[in-house]
Amino acid sequence: MDYSFEIKKKDAAGRIGKLSINGKTLETPCLLPVYNPRKPTIPVAELVKDFDTQALMTNAYMFLKDESLKDEVLEQGIHRFLSFDGVVATDSGSYQLMVYGAVDTTNQEIIEFQEKISSDIGSFLDIPSPPDTFLPRAKEHLGTTLERAREAKAAKFLVNAAVQGAKYPELRLEAAKEIGSMFKLAAIGGIVPLMESYRFPELVDVIASSKQGLPTDTVVHAFGLGHPMIFPLAALLGCDLFDSAAYALYAMDGRYLTDYGTKHLEEINHISCTCPICSRHGL
Repeated sequence: MDYSFEIKKKDAAGRIGKLSINGKTLETPCLLPVYNPRKPTIPVAELVKDFDTQALMTNAYMFLKDESLKDEVLEQGIHRFLSFDGVVATDSGSYQLMVYGAVDTTNQEIIEFQEKISSDIGSFLDIPSPPDTFLPRAKEHLGTTLERAREAKAAKFLVNAAVQGAKYPELRLEAAKEIGSMFKLAAIGGIVPLMESYRFPELVDVIASSKQGLPTDTVVHAFGLGHPMIFPLAALLGCDLFDSAAYALYAMDGRYLTDYGTKHLEEINHISCTCPICSRHGL
């Protein structure tokens, strides 16, 4: 795996950087739209043409468990399957683990699957701890996550290494120190509930304590932090990568994302947005 990260400019804890992976270069901060081939709300070609998308995120666990897709993506590789030559990051199924409580795979299996489909960025199967997880349980989850992180050290992709620890700064710091000693890319996980419930002071504490434990040249991914109201704050705190499925999920529900929150379309009289989608639909 070919990898480099160069910090070009800095302000507060934020920075503009150049991230190169396998001959593909991204300017950071960078947003990775989450693409679901089962529900292609916006086709990949349109994301590239209209929005200059240079990196995508998709779910390796979904491909692994969907027999109608698994053989095809194994044969073609993820880039050819998606008809996308930019950076492709894959998730391990940890989100499904958090939502449903279990997944039908192992850490080793999902790591090897991501290697076989040639993910540029991949993930191990971490244990997400929701913010209000009881402290002893959060410690237990973190211990398992760090065990699985060690199993991913030899992975053939750039590891998107999860920093867990619920809302507890001391656990986040501990996790970040160990993750930062093993990997070049750290993903601050379990933070979406804080964003969705507008618990911004705690979100700042979690990101800041995680950053405190990481080397300054570690690329930082704010896992699932996909709403424009939070991008500036997270970038100021030093996050470099973001992923978002909200652009598709909210659109299907008739909701419009703004930098001050989310509105249903019927609540808005004047959008004055010139993006291709709003222009096409007369918004």
